[in-house]
This record gives sequence, C-alpha cells and structure tokens, in this order.
Amino acid sequence: MNITQEYLPNAQVALTIQPDEEQVEKALRKAATKVAQRYTVPGFRKGKAPYAAVVRAFGKEALLEQAAEDMSDQIYQEALRETGLKPIGQGVLEDITFDPLVYRLVLPMSPRIDLGDYRSVRLERSPVEVTDEEIEAELLKMQEQQTEWLPLEDEGAVHGDLLTMQIRGTAGDDEIIDDDAFELILEAESKDFPPGFDQQFLGVKAGEDVAFDVAYPEEWPSDRAGAEAHFDAAILSVKRQEKPALDDDFALLVGDYETLDELKENVRTGLLDHRQREADITYADTVLKTIIEGAVTIEYPPLLVDSAVDQLIAEQEQIMRRSGLPLNEYLRLTGQDEAGMRQRLRGRAEAGLRSDLTLDALVHLEGLNATEDEIHERIAEMMADEQDDNLLTFLESPAGHHALSHDIERQKAIRRLIAIGDGTAPELPEETIYDEAQAESVQELAAQGLEIPG
Repeated sequence: MNITQEYLPNAQVALTIQPDEEQVEKALRKAATKVAQRYTVPGFRKGKAPYAAVVRAFGKEALLEQAAEDMSDQIYQEALRETGLKPIGQGVLEDITFDPLVYRLVLPMSPRIDLGDYRSVRLERSPVEVTDEEIEAELLKMQEQQTEWLPLEDEGAVHGDLLTMQIRGTAGDDEIIDDDAFELILEAESKDFPPGFDQQFLGVKAGEDVAFDVAYPEEWPSDRAGAEAHFDAAILSVKRQEKPALDDDFALLVGDYETLDELKENVRTGLLDHRQREADITYADTVLKTIIEGAVTIEYPPLLVDSAVDQLIAEQEQIMRRSGLPLNEYLRLTGQDEAGMRQRLRGRAEAGLRSDLTLDALVHLEGLNATEDEIHERIAEMMADEQDDNLLTFLESPAGHHALSHDIERQKAIRRLIAIGDGTAPELPEETIYDEAQAESVQELAAQGLEIPG
C-alpha cells in the first residue's frame, strides 16, 4: 500500500492511499461474489456466476465502487497503523478515483500552538478604588434593609406612610375596588387611582372612616375616563417607616462591629475585594487576548469549531427549556433555522476555542497542572458544609477529578496571566517544557515526511 502524507492548514493531514494491486484484486472478487448473490446474472443461478461473468454483466467500475466501499475501513485502519498518525476524530473521505483505486482522506489532528514570546506582554493596570460616597451608598442600602414599619397612634398619615384599610369604590354601576385588607403607600400622585385619591387620606388615623368623591380625567387611559367615582374606606392601621440611625448601635445591629467606623472599613474592604476580583478577570482577559494576537501559530481543525458550536447550541437549548419555550419553537417564531443559528454562533465559538487552546497551552508551558493534593483540598473545601454522598461520589470519580483539575488550572492560568502582564511572573528554566515538546513535534512531522509550514 502506497501512502503519501500532506500537512494542510488548520491542523489537518491529507492521506493519499493507493492499495496494492493484490489488495484491490481480492476486494474485486469479494465484491463480485456479493453482487452475484444479490442479483441474477444472465445464464447463471443466483450466487453461482463466475467473476468474469459478473464483470461482463455489471462492469468493472461498478465492482470497483463496491470494492472500494467494502475495503475503506480496513484501508483507513492500516493507513493509521503505518503512518502512526493519531487523529482526534474520524477522517473524512475527500475524494476517490478508480483507475487506479486511490483514496484521499483528510484527518483532523491535534491543535498546533506556538505562543511565541508571550512572556514579553506587558499591560498597564489601573488601581482599584472605592470612594467615601460609595461606602455611604452601601450603608444606606443596609439601613434600608433594617427599616421597619411601625404603627402610629397619635399622628395623622403623611406621604410615605403605609395604610391598611377596608375600601369600596364605584363609578356609576361599575365596581372599582372591594378589598377588606387593601394596602396603600401614600404618594403625591397615585399610579392606579385618579388625581387627588391619595390626598384624601392625609391626616387620617387608625379607626377612622373616610368617604369621598373624585373624578377620572378625560384623558384617563380606560373606559372610566371622565367618570365620577365614590369611595368608602375604614382605616385599619397607619404605619410609618423607622430607619435606624447610622451609629455604633447600627454597626452592632448588622454585624459583630463595635463602631460605625469599623463597619465602614469592612464595607470598604468588601467593595475593594469584589472590584479587585472583577478587575483581575478583566485584566487577565486583556492579557490573554494580547497573547492570542501575538501568537505565532494557533491552528485547529474545523471539527473542534463544530464541536464548540454544538456546545453553544446545547447551552442555548437549556436556557430556552428553562423559559418554557423549546429552541425549535423559538427559531420558528423568530423566522430562523438551525443552520443560520450555527453560522451566527461560529465566530463566537471560534473565539472561545482559541482562548481555551491558549489557556491549555499556558498551563502546559508554565507548569500549572493541578496536583492530586490540590484536587483533594478542593474536594474537602466543597464538602465542608455538604452532606451529599452523591456529590462526593462524583467528585472522587475520574470525571469529577477531571472537572476539578480543569477548574484549578483555569484559576492558576488567570493568576499567571496577571503576573505575566504586570511583570511579576516567576522565571522559567531556559529550556521550557514547551520548547522540547515543540521540537519533538517538528521531528515527528519530519519523520513522517510531512511538509512543515513556515
């Protein structure tokens, strides 16, 4: 069997395979036997026609097509054994000729990544800050959470108070409201009732009755426009919000803080930590994009892009399923189809793939692989407050270890990207692991007779 290899762009290898004449002849005779058993050859009982008669009846090209199909899997496996190639997915038959019989297969190979001098990337970092105004805003939110509605006994209602009442309202023969426990926060202008409605309750106290008439404006957006309405209400309670003072007692109320200054410092630290985490992720992403832009080579087969698109579609299906609308129904309602959706997602999928491959390369180059100790430490952290045996079983499984390793390595890679960008990354040996691996890769390609690009 004669095999020619050709390195193609996008981490693919083309194999041109010409089987030996003996292989082809044997396959032709098997194909003839199969055809003779399936069809009647004039002058012979089914399955009894000799090879020459079958060739005369159906033609050698038809038998060659059958033989090529029958032997394709065997030829493919033999070609992989002889070349030592290890594709990451099934090869694709790109072409086949029959005189002589020649297969041309395209194999998707492992991505080729050369990040070049990625460690020379330097990007400025902006310091993270928290202003006094932002701290005050957080304290006001905390104060709002501690606010209580307290009943009034002697004071009349004002704007902002909460009234609970029994109320009946009509406009002619039309009933507007009939509620024995209606709650209303008094506002300068009501959103649901005509102008002047809320003002009728200013100054009322619990236990009082109120009766009044108001008119709906002519421009009111309903069939009540211009109608006169009558309301009868019995006030059950009047409550007013009481906010705790922002003092040392408040600090003790919301946490184990002795003074308000101590609470403010805790708020400042929390805001700084949160913003620093966000800034770190943004900075690391910027460094990553810069490394990708400066990379010498980032090659990957279309198979991986297709797989990334499949993953995005699966995620979209889950989101739509949670919303109660199947993805195919959503596509129908919006006049789209899956082919168009796949095309639109392809750019996003490819960008994500390039980032993932670069991060994987960085983990390898920088020696950031997760250790068994780190995996077991992560399991212990996750199970500290959990009593889920099923979760523990999964985490201890190979699939669980793989997921944890990926997460640990991604976190290490983000920290290392930050260190590379700001120039604080630890030095690596002069001959990195990647250099050796790349050299071996080039030697392997050369040994296979492949053209080395660049």
